[in-house]
Amino acid sequence: MSTLTITLTDEQAARYGLQSDSMTLDQLVDKIKTEVARDALHKCQAIAGSNGLSEISLDEINAEIEAVRNAKTGY
Repeated sequence: MSTLTITLTDEQAARYGLQSDSMTLDQLVDKIKTEVARDALHKCQAIAGSNGLSEISLDEINAEIEAVRNAKTGY
């Protein structure tokens, strides 16, 4: 087994939810992936909000999906 020491600020530890001073690489990767996904979701929500997409109804979403599917199949 190998050991790697990483130095983080308190803010970085809090951001990634690192409460233990010992974890496996897989656990660290999972924590980082979760935070990256969360950041991406927040960016998508901001883009949707600024473009009015957060206000469309489920029926409008389904109509858009149907239109794209129809365009692909030639209907």
